[in-house]
Amino acid sequence: MTTMNITVTQTNPLPLTLPHAVTNPVIKPVVQGEFLEEIQLTATIHEFLFKVTKDSNVFWVGVAVPFGTTDFSRIQVFFHPTVLQLRPPPQPPLIHAKETDYPTFAGGWSGSLQRYIALQGSQLASVRRVPLLVPFTTMAALGVDPQQNMFSIDPVATLSNITAAIQAAFVPFLPPPTLTDVGVTSFSSGIQAMRKFITAMKPSGLLREVIDFDSPFILTEPAELTPSPGAVSSCYTQRFRQNPPAGYRFLPTNSFSQVPSFPDSDSGTHAHACIGFMMYHTAMITSSIGVSSDAPIPH
Repeated sequence: MTTMNITVTQTNPLPLTLPHAVTNPVIKPVVQGEFLEEIQLTATIHEFLFKVTKDSNVFWVGVAVPFGTTDFSRIQVFFHPTVLQLRPPPQPPLIHAKETDYPTFAGGWSGSLQRYIALQGSQLASVRRVPLLVPFTTMAALGVDPQQNMFSIDPVATLSNITAAIQAAFVPFLPPPTLTDVGVTSFSSGIQAMRKFITAMKPSGLLREVIDFDSPFILTEPAELTPSPGAVSSCYTQRFRQNPPAGYRFLPTNSFSQVPSFPDSDSGTHAHACIGFMMYHTAMITSSIGVSSDAPIPH
């Protein structure tokens, strides 16, 4: 196994690292009747942006820490959709963030992708007190060169250095935490990065749950669960399948028709956005990654 020199540097401004309230629309967890409902959810988090340097390679990971977190041995990881998305010809690909801007985390990386820290972090923080890591992933990271992917080499050491940096921001004199439980989630095409992460993490035995937000909506992705040894898998999707396995949660497009956030003229695209942006709260309620100090589930 190749061992790298890993350094982790916090770069967010102080107001974000201090506890602050974040409000986001979410799908109401208790589903009654045919239609899903939207509610406004507020939670208090700390936000960090870490520059992770492995030898000469620079990577970026965002972190949301729920207010009151004291255990840094259990974590959640969330993979955002790919920053380049193909569209039907003659439309050019949609580029959310450029590879050339990644080393300095500029352009679309900070302007568009960084929002996932607060968006998903607040949903987790309402019911769990474990850190959420959001690795910001380039298209190159999905290729075959392991040097381009944050977790292809020394994945546990990489995560451990990040969690040590998180803990040091709160209690700097304790020894670094030892990872015991890792949950992982992806939204849409982010499943590509999640699968690479699962492959890298398999030897560790640390993965406990795998959550897929509507990757079957993508024509190239099957209506299946994404497995990992020893982990519980689930999939929240608008794509129907016969005889679904446990954990496959079918959400028809029309069930989102009364949800006002993220509207789109196409009902499938609307449902896709609602599943990915608004249902992490629901998934975290039933998450197996938690600690005894978790906040109670709100009613």
